[in-house]
Amino acid sequence: MSITRSEPTTDRAAMAVVTMVLTNLTLSVADAIIKVTVAEMPLAQFIFLRSCITLPLLIALLRWRFPGRPMRPVHLGWAVARSSLLLASLLLYYASLPRLDFSLAAAAYYTIPLFVTLFAALGTQDRVGVKGWTGVALGFCGVLLMLKPEAGTIDPAALLPLASAILYGLAMVMTRTRNRGENPFVLALVFNLIAFCLGGLGGLASWVDGGPVVLVTLSGSWVPSVDVPWAVIGLLSLTMLVGSVGTAAAYQLGPPPLVSTWDFSYLAFAVLLGVGLFSETLDLTSMLGIALIPLAGMVVIWR
Repeated sequence: MSITRSEPTTDRAAMAVVTMVLTNLTLSVADAIIKVTVAEMPLAQFIFLRSCITLPLLIALLRWRFPGRPMRPVHLGWAVARSSLLLASLLLYYASLPRLDFSLAAAAYYTIPLFVTLFAALGTQDRVGVKGWTGVALGFCGVLLMLKPEAGTIDPAALLPLASAILYGLAMVMTRTRNRGENPFVLALVFNLIAFCLGGLGGLASWVDGGPVVLVTLSGSWVPSVDVPWAVIGLLSLTMLVGSVGTAAAYQLGPPPLVSTWDFSYLAFAVLLGVGLFSETLDLTSMLGIALIPLAGMVVIWR
């Protein structure tokens, strides 16, 4: 289903930047909360409960914003594939949060523009050019400085946000090439339906007592309903909607290169929250690596 969008005659760059920064502030605070709550709750239960709240809100928004239009995507298979990649990406990122410093996890995750550039070069006709490849090289130098991959010293959990960035990059390229004409609210609905189903299946597998880190984090023993922080789950559900709407609005209001540059404000907020809330400390090498990642992303975006 194609949506006819009314585009503004002139960009509102200042409003776009403010919207993007406020959206990232909201999402970074939400992820800081998730860093604490996921440690006490398996991911399957978390995404299941959050989807239980988000799904009715999305359906209500669709009925209000697009009355009479079907809630099924035009290309169901591609929408499911995209949503599955996004969900796997989020699960890996959430699984890394209890095990990594918030700032380091966020920095590894924000290598997304580098992977988008690589996949676009491989799977589409987008020309990367010298500046694009320079940005990719800078970004991966930043990752190496941040993770310090000396023999036998890399924490396997540090690879989770990198894997998350790879899957997210694939999903973004698929969004542009295979889901470009879909209603974004319908895509969000498909995503939450898959999250709801996966969370339910994870609940059935909650008998797992051991195994890989991600499996235990996903399907461990569920928290009794009386101990569930329902207010927190509701708040995090709303922040997901704010993130989806805010990001879309920012890219509609301003030029994509400018908005994408300010999208790295999430990383700045994550570092501040990591230091202020979780008493994280960063050595000079890690700080240099973290600084190189947004610089590399800006080079890639502005090429």
